[in-house]
Amino acid sequence: MQESYETKQLYMKRLTRADAHMVCSFYAKNAREFALYEPLTYDNACNINYHQTMLEYEEEYFKENEMCRYYLFEKNNPFETVGTVSFRNISLSYYKCATLGYKIDKDHRRRGYAEESIKRGMQIMDEELHLHRIEATVMPVNIGSMNLLEKVGFEREGLMRDKFKLNGVWEDHYLYAFIMPWNK
Repeated sequence: MQESYETKQLYMKRLTRADAHMVCSFYAKNAREFALYEPLTYDNACNINYHQTMLEYEEEYFKENEMCRYYLFEKNNPFETVGTVSFRNISLSYYKCATLGYKIDKDHRRRGYAEESIKRGMQIMDEELHLHRIEATVMPVNIGSMNLLEKVGFEREGLMRDKFKLNGVWEDHYLYAFIMPWNK
C-alpha cells in the first residue's frame, strides 16, 4: 500500500510521529463528539504524547499489514486534518477481511468526504490486499453512520449485544458487512 492516495476532493495520507500535532488538533477539536462512539478520553485527545505513541503503533501495524489509517485533508487545505478512514483487524489468511472505521471533523460533514474516502479505501483493500469482506460496527443511535454504510453498499447482518463499553456502559452495536462482489 502507498503512503498517500487522492480522491476527487481529498488527499488520504498516512501520518508519522512527526505529524502528531495535526492529529492532536483534530482529536482535541472533536473529542466530546468522538467520545460518544469510541473509547476516547478528553485528556488523551489533547495529549500530543498520546498521539505520537498511537502513530508509532499505526506504523508498526501497517508494516505487518494488520492495520491502515489514512488521515484526510482537503485538496485546497492540505494542512488541516478533516477526518480519517481506517481498516484494522486485517486478515490476509483464510478470512480475507478487515474492519472499517471512519470519522469526520464536525465542521466538515455533509460534503461527501466519508463516502468518498470509504469507497477509495475499499478499492485499495480490494486491489492491493485482495480482501473479500469489510465489516463495520455502529451503535443503533447513530442513524447517520447507518445511512452512510448502506449508501456505500454495506448490509446490516445483525445486532451484537453489549459489544463495546463506552463511558462505563456496555453498548449494543449493529454489524454491517460489504462483500466484494468482484472478488468472490
